[in-house]
Amino acid sequence: MPTQPTLGARAKQIIEVDGLKFRDLDGDGQLSPYEDWRLPVAERVADLVGRMTDEEKAGLMIIGSHYPGYSEFLPHAEPGRVLNPEDVWRDANPITGQAYPEPVLVTSSTDNAVNVRHQRFLICRDNLAPEDLATWTNAVQEVAEASRLGIPVVFASNPRNHVALVAEFGVNESTGVFSEWPSELGLAALQDPELMERFGVEIAKEWRAGGLHKLYGYMADVASEPRWSRFNGTFGEDTDLVTEYIRATVTGMQGPELTDTSVACTIKHFPGGGVRLDGHDPHFEWGQTNEYPTEDSLSRYHLPPFQAAFDAGVSSVMPYYAKPVNSSAPQLPEADWFGPTAQFDEVAFAYNETFLCDLLRRQMRHGGYVNSDSGVIDAMYWGVEELTRPERFARAIKAGTDVFSDMSDPAQLLVAVSEGLVGTADLDTAVSRLLSEIFALGLFENPYVDEQAAGQVIGNAEVSALGQRAQRESVTLLRHDAALLPLDPSRPVRVFPYVTGRTKIDEVQGKLEAAIGTRWPGATVVDTPEEADLALVWARPAIALFEDDREGVSLSVDPRNNGVDVDRVREIERAVPTILLVNVTNPWLLGEIEPDAAAVVATFEITPENLLASLAGEGGGPAGRLPLTMPVSPQAIADSPRDVPGKFLDDDYVYRDRDGVAYAYGHGIRF
Repeated sequence: MPTQPTLGARAKQIIEVDGLKFRDLDGDGQLSPYEDWRLPVAERVADLVGRMTDEEKAGLMIIGSHYPGYSEFLPHAEPGRVLNPEDVWRDANPITGQAYPEPVLVTSSTDNAVNVRHQRFLICRDNLAPEDLATWTNAVQEVAEASRLGIPVVFASNPRNHVALVAEFGVNESTGVFSEWPSELGLAALQDPELMERFGVEIAKEWRAGGLHKLYGYMADVASEPRWSRFNGTFGEDTDLVTEYIRATVTGMQGPELTDTSVACTIKHFPGGGVRLDGHDPHFEWGQTNEYPTEDSLSRYHLPPFQAAFDAGVSSVMPYYAKPVNSSAPQLPEADWFGPTAQFDEVAFAYNETFLCDLLRRQMRHGGYVNSDSGVIDAMYWGVEELTRPERFARAIKAGTDVFSDMSDPAQLLVAVSEGLVGTADLDTAVSRLLSEIFALGLFENPYVDEQAAGQVIGNAEVSALGQRAQRESVTLLRHDAALLPLDPSRPVRVFPYVTGRTKIDEVQGKLEAAIGTRWPGATVVDTPEEADLALVWARPAIALFEDDREGVSLSVDPRNNGVDVDRVREIERAVPTILLVNVTNPWLLGEIEPDAAAVVATFEITPENLLASLAGEGGGPAGRLPLTMPVSPQAIADSPRDVPGKFLDDDYVYRDRDGVAYAYGHGIRF
């Protein structure tokens, strides 16, 4: 007798066959093959695909942002309203600000999303309390269950388990609810693949408890351009470590195969987003190219993490917006070239058959689906500008893209179908891959979660303690001063704390001072460095993707150009012994602010409480090692190839501190 799975039903009946129970999702009172959990996934998928209309298939092939009716992101938000009652149209991309040629539907009402546009993949961006998240996802699932075929919803999200003292829409909207770990660079500083697998296992439990099933992450990009604003979302510069981390994360979150406890991963940005021209991102027209000046750099540095993900059975992969260009050095065997004289088809990777069909599926053997990045049809359609929107859909689908991200309207895809640009076989191929994930995740048996239990699992004490320990250990001591470190919390001392950098610095200053008050009982906060026995300076430079990346503007990793009051930092360092803390989101130029500091410490997104605990030696103190190389100068960056990570460059690329110590990949000392 097969093992009866737990079923969840709110809108349809449960029927009994052969002494076993099944959900009657199509409401006909009979057991249809796709409702029969005893059958192989492929057989269930084939049956369901045969029952779906073209409209239902097209709806499955888009994934759009969705919100509860009370969301701050909705112009018509109403307190207490769980489901969104209205469509929202915008004239510009909500992430980039780029104007649309005509208004675009950015999110549907819940009823229209499920029953009119037939969406089943939705992106959650709100930072909801656990019970609220579970209540909302359950309510949407109930609407889906009541639909014609009862196909459940997959909820996706960007990462939710990292410290974000300042949240950013489209990158890290969620903070303070789930367990909090250091940034991806901070995790890389630990150089601990076993911890990464444990991380994946534990956070998957949190996600499933809230009704979230799919992660947009993690980034398998090997960071090779220090000025790239998204450097911070990578696991750093070492191809081998990134490869191990991606394998561990996929294995941890998904398990050996997808099940009803898995979170499906969407590894990004194929074939490697770190290859940026002067740091500019392909969200923007001026950053749209991937040029490889170094022969074989693609296979040597950038593809191995993706291969590890495919070998681990990753559920999906996301191509980046960029397009390869033929000014590159040789990267592919000539037999794999686009044409006899052209290595690449110069179209964005979501449209690029050479990369998605030949490289991704045939050579690297990815067995899951391809999820485009946001806006490839309406905004970032590099290389296919001359095509209409139906033609873009057709071109991308023929190239191998299965689902289109941050879209809420399949109307133009249906135009492509009606015009014969996309055939039934094309739809069926994509939809079969997508449905396979939904079946494997167990959602056809039970899409609902325990709303009361969500708060006991999300952010629970055990996993939160792991995250806090990782925060403390990720702190990286670059230069020591035994007279200042480790901190003695009980020794009376007058401290001048000073935070400088980008975005809500006054708020971070307040959080640091509050933490000193609770975690450093011997400290008295003073108002000037002249009154102090020591200064604690936290420099928090940042390159803001949607603020700093502008046409004709040079990107920089000089803290002075990224919000840090360098002159004030130097004044403080010369006035009083100073512990200089540098929050690392990019490989910063340290030549101005490092020499006069008494001690130098790298942080990678950490709460002030855990920062002070680490500096006091709690749990052994800072244990991190640099996951990147600090460059010596802007000229060294300009002279380096954008496709080779700093770890692999010559010694003359590396910054050396006042004592002659190289701040190269792997540097880090202990108390």
